This record gives sequence, structure tokens and C-alpha cells, in this order.
Amino acid sequence: MKNKNLIIGIAAGVAALAVVGIICNKKGYINFGSMLDKAGDIAGKVKGSLSKIKEAAVSEADTVIQEGKNIAGKAIDAAAGLNDKTSNAVS
Repeated sequence: MKNKNLIIGIAAGVAALAVVGIICNKKGYINFGSMLDKAGDIAGKVKGSLSKIKEAAVSEADTVIQEGKNIAGKAIDAAAGLNDKTSNAVS
């Protein structure tokens, strides 16, 4: 019985809030258009920020990859030099 009363009370509260929202919207107290505009502006700012972060991350990744290639090239050259020295020493 208590659960039934609780459910009825919650439903009545939700219905009352819906009615108040509709009345306030008709009287101009709430402007959903401006709320949507503000939400759109915020979404645009977030999208722009994420785009900048992505660009910075891609740039940093490219730099790290290039540095890795340079280090790998130097390591290969050093290994080839050692290989030549050991070949000459054996001969």
C-alpha cells in the first residue's frame, strides 16, 4: 500500500511540474529557444576546444614519430659501422 501511494505521489509531482512548465512557457517566463541557442554555443565551444586538442596531439605524435625515425636511423648507421669494423678486424 505504501509503495502504491509513493508511486501516485511521484506521478502527481511530475504531472504538476509539467503543468507549471507549460504555463511558464506560454507566459514567456521560460524561453526554450534561447536555452537551445546557449546549448548550441556551448557545444560549438566544446567542439572547437576538442578540435584544437586533437590537432595538438596529432602534431606532437608526428614530432615524436619523426624523432623516433631519426634515432632508429642513427642506431642502424651505428650498427652498420660496427659491422664494418668487425668485418675489417676479422679480415
